[in-house]
Amino acid sequence: MHDALFADQGRLEDPHLWARAERLGLDVARFDADRRSDRIAERVREHFKGGVRAGVATTPTLFVDGERHSGRTGLAFLT
Repeated sequence: MHDALFADQGRLEDPHLWARAERLGLDVARFDADRRSDRIAERVREHFKGGVRAGVATTPTLFVDGERHSGRTGLAFLT
């Protein structure tokens, strides 16, 4: 799902999400209920706050050996 969402960020409305879930063989009703649940919302909030505390200001942001790399960096920084 992550790859499908990231590849087509202009279509994040419900019908597009449901179609992706169905194409991936997910139970669409459960997918929709889970993504709207308070439990998942709290989990997302906690992950978001953790990212803010770590200095994440944009996506993508990668951490390699404790060093933050923000935006599209390519693979050059790994060598």
